Amino acid sequence: MPTSDSSHKRKSVLRTIRITEAQDEVLRKDSKSEGLYVNALLSTIITKYVEWDRYGDRFGFVSMSKETFRSIIETTDEQKLLSTARDLGARIPKEAVLFWRKKVNLDSYLSFLSLFSRYQKLAEYEIEVESGETIITARHEFGEKWSKWLKVFLDESLRGSFRIQPEFEVSKGFVVASFKSQT
Repeated sequence: MPTSDSSHKRKSVLRTIRITEAQDEVLRKDSKSEGLYVNALLSTIITKYVEWDRYGDRFGFVSMSKETFRSIIETTDEQKLLSTARDLGARIPKEAVLFWRKKVNLDSYLSFLSLFSRYQKLAEYEIEVESGETIITARHEFGEKWSKWLKVFLDESLRGSFRIQPEFEVSKGFVVASFKSQT
């Protein structure tokens, strides 16, 4: 009997790999400090590769320290920063969602925001859909300019890609976008 795609994705497979003793020592040490078994740590590493790294590297995402990112935000002219947010918000979410999810709709966009939050760490997103309303909350530690950037970016992406007109609340460390859920 053939399996469905969803049961196929959940079925586990035993895989044997060879690693160096030094790699094994690092895995044992890190898993112990995180309160995990080595297999659980390896599973999270593989999950990150499957969900993010294999696409992120090809799409062009880069890693940098929070201090470096904060310095770039703080030293960039605010008008230039917001102009960039507008340009990128109109283009990047649609391209990234299509690249990762192969279709652009609100569900795939929200799913991408969750992945982006989990792996890029530029904001922690919480997405709540309840009673016909969607609320996206982004919490971050990069200051007022980054909040303004996120607001413009989210506004541009939601309006341009989905014709959604969100309402925003913005503070130094939070951006909240809310809108009526599409039916």
